[in-house]
Amino acid sequence: MYTMRLNYKFSLLKKVFMKRKIGKAALFLSVLAVIWLLLGMFNIVPLLIELPQETNIRAHASLAVILLLVASWAFWNED
Repeated sequence: MYTMRLNYKFSLLKKVFMKRKIGKAALFLSVLAVIWLLLGMFNIVPLLIELPQETNIRAHASLAVILLLVASWAFWNED
């Protein structure tokens, strides 16, 4: 019985640790996407992604929002 509780606590701890790791990675990548957005506004880096035969894509803004949503999920406290 005690080992079952101990195994449950370790699996829960592992899940929280992995969630935090994903959240930190998503937060870091979203900061990079926001920096790309700001540098693109000042024409330092390309603001639009240009694909041949397609319309221009503004992927960095939506990428930043999606990654911030993932980061908020990872740091959500489920108490």
